[in-house]
Amino acid sequence: MRMVTKAPRTRPWTRADLARLPDDGNRYEVLDGQLLVTPQASFPHQYAASELIAALGVYCRQHALGVVVGPGAVPFGKNELEPDVEVVPVAPRDITDTWDDAPRPILVIEVLSQGTRRRDHGIKREAYLRLGIPEYWVIDRFDHCAFIWKTGATEPLVVTGAIVWTPRADLPSFEIALDTILPSGRPSAEAD
Repeated sequence: MRMVTKAPRTRPWTRADLARLPDDGNRYEVLDGQLLVTPQASFPHQYAASELIAALGVYCRQHALGVVVGPGAVPFGKNELEPDVEVVPVAPRDITDTWDDAPRPILVIEVLSQGTRRRDHGIKREAYLRLGIPEYWVIDRFDHCAFIWKTGATEPLVVTGAIVWTPRADLPSFEIALDTILPSGRPSAEAD
């Protein structure tokens, strides 16, 4: 007698599943039923994210644009993404208890890791732009450049010098040189 076995039925991941995952230093995200797992970020990765948070924080406070956090959360439907840095258009006194009640970010930034290159340039970019987030940056530590996507653009702007962000026409632009946020020297191919 021949035995026929069925593959176990799998179901798509949802935000609700995230609460059951271990607090093990990994970052867990859910997008379109897929679980995205990212190991703890490297020192140079966190340095770049921290420099962006500090510089953007000063600019956003000066112009009452909102708060800068990192990592943050962008929940939508059964999905939740956790960008390295985000600007949320809310006054500090109006910060909500949950990410669900927070307004959508006006800027989302991912600092590239070798293991996240495809998803940061692919499915995460598509999701952020689909949500109507006006601007999405990918900071590439390995090629020392930034990819800037704006709503409606079909191709990114590739920046090798200074990133310029103009969230509103009535404000002076925010400008930051990549050299000020990226550690000196080139990271090795094995580094995160």
